[in-house]
Amino acid sequence: MSRWVEHFPPLPSDCRVPRGILAYVRSGWSPAHPTFVERGAGSRVWDAQGRAYVDWVQGKGAVTLGHARSEVDTAAYERARRGVLLPGCVPEYLELAALLCERVGIAERAAFVKNGSDAVNVAMELARTFTSRDLVASSGYHGWDARFSESEPEKRSAIDFGYDLDALTQLVEAHGKRLAAILVTPEPAFLPEEFLSRVRELASAAGALLIVDEVRCGMRVARGGEHERVGVVPDLVTLSKGLANGYPLAAVLGRADVMEASRDTYVFGTYYAEALSLAAALVVQHIYDEERVIERLADVGQALTRLVDAAFEDAGIDAHWVGPSSLPQLVFRDPNVEASFYEELAREGVLFFQDDGQCPSVAHDEESLELTTRAVRAVARRLPAGERTATPVAETLARYAAMRGIRSPRVRRPRSDAPADER
Repeated sequence: MSRWVEHFPPLPSDCRVPRGILAYVRSGWSPAHPTFVERGAGSRVWDAQGRAYVDWVQGKGAVTLGHARSEVDTAAYERARRGVLLPGCVPEYLELAALLCERVGIAERAAFVKNGSDAVNVAMELARTFTSRDLVASSGYHGWDARFSESEPEKRSAIDFGYDLDALTQLVEAHGKRLAAILVTPEPAFLPEEFLSRVRELASAAGALLIVDEVRCGMRVARGGEHERVGVVPDLVTLSKGLANGYPLAAVLGRADVMEASRDTYVFGTYYAEALSLAAALVVQHIYDEERVIERLADVGQALTRLVDAAFEDAGIDAHWVGPSSLPQLVFRDPNVEASFYEELAREGVLFFQDDGQCPSVAHDEESLELTTRAVRAVARRLPAGERTATPVAETLARYAAMRGIRSPRVRRPRSDAPADER
């Protein structure tokens, strides 16, 4: 049983939603995290009892502009008055596709779906159709689809190589003629910057496509995601979080010839052309242009990591930040201290995303940072102090990397000195 379910508090007797479903809707597995949240505004959310929290989860990274951003919600409302699901393509679909192809360098075509899992499945189907091959080598989380759970080519048409380049090389040598694509979710906290370049080389050598799953990093570490930041050119990219500030939308972007393989296969969902999310996303993308959102996310993340680091240093808590400043993740040497930290922090009115990176938004202002710092310092004083290492120890990194399917992690610390265009 997952600890998200194991630690889930009792439900009201009249609740008709399965416990296991609700457990994963919440942002954390500690009992102190609110089960029911009534509303959100900017960097704050309020639970069913009216208690306010500073929210660093922000829709598990999907909300980059803050909850209930008025311009975005107004666009969705105005679109709703003209129809939500019409028997044809709405203008916003074409406008958003054109805008994303202008803003994301590798994109020549764009198609829209409802969530990251949909986008990945569409990308895989396009790759198989384009190459007339069946096998996909995969690393990272791509949704809950069972096809990603096997590691033997004979059992599944998608196999996991665990971010291990040696294993991928062997797989290419043994099954290269079957390989339609290599599908990778970037993990900038735990992998060297040259990792994606090497995967690109192996894909090209095998005549396979490179698909980069940027659902998590896209619209956050760079407009297109980590591949854009490190200068790698994939054939297909999936985006979702950050596209529409919480409205359900995902995209597949890529080479025109590969995307046009959609003519020869079947990729469809009833709600793929739903108009509210498309209208919201258009406004979101214009806000990205006008308000330097990518740079501001990094700035907020740098402020957060600096303030929390100082509190941990003063209290002797052996925890460190890893990853880019716009998606910084805490790693604790002692799992018991980690569990206590997140639980007590929620009691202090601050929600951190457990087992993942924190999600700065442009709505996190000085007051949000001050309240967060005050809560972190209060919690840190109650935790058992110890010797704080200068950097995370190897076994700590291995434990966190294993959660993300990485066999050989190499840490990357948040950088406060990076130019904005490199963040």
